[in-house]
Amino acid sequence: MNIFTAGMPELCQTFKSNLNTSIRFEYNFEQVIGFAKSKELTKLCIFIDVWNCYGKNFNCMRGQGAAEKIHEIDKTIPILIWDGREFDSENLVIPATFQLTGKVHPIIYSNELYLTSFDYNLDKSLDITLKFFRGILTLEDVPKKDCLDFRFNVQQL
Repeated sequence: MNIFTAGMPELCQTFKSNLNTSIRFEYNFEQVIGFAKSKELTKLCIFIDVWNCYGKNFNCMRGQGAAEKIHEIDKTIPILIWDGREFDSENLVIPATFQLTGKVHPIIYSNELYLTSFDYNLDKSLDITLKFFRGILTLEDVPKKDCLDFRFNVQQL
């Protein structure tokens, strides 16, 4: 199953209205964790952050932290993260979701592709996301990216 998730559904309404219906939109991150544990999760796209995170302060997590949680379960799942990098910040009062300054948290898992929507226009962002889910995304499609190692052209199951 291909899943698109975000902490605030209204932020990704454009994605939802333009992506094909074989992609599940899931806003409860604990449900996404369940799909990963049951081996039902094929690919995951995280838009900025996730909510409904058991045991987390403020019940939220940046996309990078969420991707790491999924990869603790299954390192083979390709994950595309839009605007979700974490920052190591000394301000622990502000939820991680709203911490946008400090030293960028290093990427620790392969198969996580971090993109910034400001580097691409909306049409290109939609195109990249669709290609990712279809398994036809290429290195040439994303000249500006952060990743350790990402398997492009992973065939959709």
